[in-house]
This record gives sequence, structure tokens and C-alpha cells, in this order.
Amino acid sequence: MSSLIVSKFGGIALADAESVRHTADIIQSNPNRRYIVVSSPGIRSSEEIRITDMLYICHSRYANRENFTEILEKIEDRFGEIINALGVNFDMHAEINDLKKNLFLGRTNDYIVSRGEYIMGRIMAEYLGWEFVDAANIVVFNRDGTLNVEKSLEAIKNFLSRTEYAVVPGFYGAVSGTNIKTFERGGGDATGALIARAMGAGLYEKWAEATEVFSADPAIVKNPAIIRNITYAELKELTYMGINIVYEDVIYLMQNSGISLSIRNIHHTHDAGTLITDQLPENLRRNVTACIAGRRNYKLIHIHKFGLNKAVGIGRKVFGIFSDRNISCEHYLSGIYQFMIVVKNPMFDLKRAEILNALKDAVNPESVEVEKDLSIIAVIGQGMGTVKGIFAKIFNALANADVKVRMIEQGADDLNILIGVYDEDFEVSVKALYDAMILQ
Repeated sequence: MSSLIVSKFGGIALADAESVRHTADIIQSNPNRRYIVVSSPGIRSSEEIRITDMLYICHSRYANRENFTEILEKIEDRFGEIINALGVNFDMHAEINDLKKNLFLGRTNDYIVSRGEYIMGRIMAEYLGWEFVDAANIVVFNRDGTLNVEKSLEAIKNFLSRTEYAVVPGFYGAVSGTNIKTFERGGGDATGALIARAMGAGLYEKWAEATEVFSADPAIVKNPAIIRNITYAELKELTYMGINIVYEDVIYLMQNSGISLSIRNIHHTHDAGTLITDQLPENLRRNVTACIAGRRNYKLIHIHKFGLNKAVGIGRKVFGIFSDRNISCEHYLSGIYQFMIVVKNPMFDLKRAEILNALKDAVNPESVEVEKDLSIIAVIGQGMGTVKGIFAKIFNALANADVKVRMIEQGADDLNILIGVYDEDFEVSVKALYDAMILQ
């Protein structure tokens, strides 16, 4: 395995000069950390506004012909404090003038907000004495705004193979090398993943503030176990259930690459954090269940019709009704005389009457019923379908907690078992399943 390490540092690791020094110590403690991705500086207190948000405000005020001078001054002061305390040679006033000029030239919102990462990247490169590589030169977006992975990997390899140590700003790239395009928030993670892939790294590190990956929601389960090792496949399931450990595209970029992803805490550098790999090493085989996770606020729609199992094309008609209204059917179950669809509640409620009428017209059912709000809980782990008695444990745990199970579904890839319970039983169900499946 390659010894090369790519590291991405979030805003909290760059919030002020002291944080930057601490981050630089981490970087320089291992010479294998050769390519660094940085965010815009984070906030130091809840009263502060993020620099990225201030840049959004600048562009909005300019577009609305409002005064933005005060915001620019605050941005200059924040960066200026870092520059002066670090003693680096960097003309922040010139950068602010350039930013103002680009506002007057009508540069896009994406360009303006990307300057937080751009400026921080240049400051960090100056402080470390490393080369600065602009993400606009190596992260390639298509004209429709989607990431062009192959061209990005090629550009990264061409640029970074010429330098041993480099700092790259996260969060943005460019279309045709000139028009700046930003990721969604958190997209700096994807920049690091692209660099790790292109340069054949053995390890990609994400350094942030709160990094513990818990086996259940700490707001529901007191002191849940920390997951020290997890696979990318399991991480995908967690992401679907709303636990966003890394930017979603990172999993796509890293899975099956042979590169490990390490989630690290910037405040606890000696803590090993959580390691994400394609497969769990044999000496780290754990209990099959990695995590209990769930989401509330679904609706379960029952369509009852005699002879439903013989009605050709019924699924196409039903799914088409939801698809035409831009509503995803997240789960479905069928029987001889009924068809059940699980959808997210907010979108469905907005078009409830319209959808129910369309189902009646298209299917001519005996009845269409909508149950009260449902929660979906996932029992996640590798090889769920190969473990004897796992369903018995689930049902016994929920029965002992006096919970009524409305649906159960096993994933085709043996990575999860999904259980539907009413929203009022959500928390007690998570606790019961955690006790039975994790603390066994």
C-alpha cells in the first residue's frame, strides 16, 4: 500500500492563527502528508458569521445594489488577524480590492464565495512553504454543473505529479478552467478524495471537530459505542439514513479504490478516530451489526385491489403517478391483493389529494389508505442476511418494548434490515434494537 497521505482540514482547524499553527504541526509531523486540502476559516464563537456566509452576503448585497463595504472589511479583518499573527508575507488588502473589482465585473456567486478557500489556501501554502495549486486548475465540472471525475483525475495527476508538497483549496473547481463552480457545502471532502484517487494515496484523512461515528444517535441512546472500523458499503447505508459523516460523493470516489478514509478529531490528535475501508481486516472482525440508525416522517400508502397480482403493468402505473410529481418511492411491498408504497411525508402531504385521486383513476382499487406517520429504522452491518436468528432478535427486542412493527424489508446486498414503526415508537425502538443488536 502507498505511504502517501492526503489530508483535508475543515474550517475549525483554520479558524485563527493558533488553529493554523496546530494544523501545521499535524501536517509536518508526518512527511507522508504531502497534499493538503483546506476549507475557509471556521467560526471561533457562535456570535461570528462564517467567512463563506459573509461572501454570500457580499454578492447578494451587490446584486441588490446595497452597501457591502462593511462585510468586506470584516472579511479583511478576519484574514488579517491570521496573517499578522502567523507573520506570513501576504497582501490581504490587495485581495480584498481584487474581490471588490470582481464584484463590479459581475463575477458569479460561485466565484465570490470560493474566495474564502482560495485565500486560506494561499495563506497556508505561504506558512508551510509549500506550493499552492488552485482548485480551478484541477477540479473539472461539466457545463451542466456535474463533476467530471475522469477529467479531474487526469488534471490532478498532471499538476500534482510535478510537486512533492502542495496545498489545494477545497469547495470549488471550474468549467473549462475559467468559470468557477462550487460544490454543495461539504464539497471540500470531494476535492480531497479526487486527489487521493489521482495520486494513488494509501490514506485519506478528514480532520474536523466532532468526528465520532456512533453506533446509534447519542440523543437517543446514552453513551453509544463508537464505531472504530466500518466499510464504505455500510457508510452508504448510514448516509441514506441521514448520518452525514462525509460528503456523499466521497463514498462513490473512494469505494473500491483501495484507499482508506480516516475520520480524525482536530482537538484530539492522538485519538485514532474511525477508519473506513472496503473490507474489514480479519483481525478487526466485529459483531455483524455496526449501527442502528433511523429517520422519521414517512407515509405508508396501501392500495387494495382484488387480483392485483395478475394486473399487468400495475407497478408502472403506480410508480408513474409518484414520478410525475417528482416524489421518490423509497420502499415498496406487495401482496396478492395489496401494494404498499413508502414515501417521505412533506412532499406527499403537499400533493396528497392529487395523488390519491390519480391512484384511484389509474388502478381502480377497492380502497387506498394512508397510515399515520411512520419511521424507518435500519439495522446496518455486513452479512446481515447470513446470520441465523437475526430476525428473531429484532422481533423479540421490539415485542419486549411493546412496539408494533408495520413493515420489515431486507436489503438485497445483505447490508441492512429495515423496520417500519410508528413515529411515536421511534426512540424506544432504537433503544431496544441497540440493546439487543449492539450490546449483546
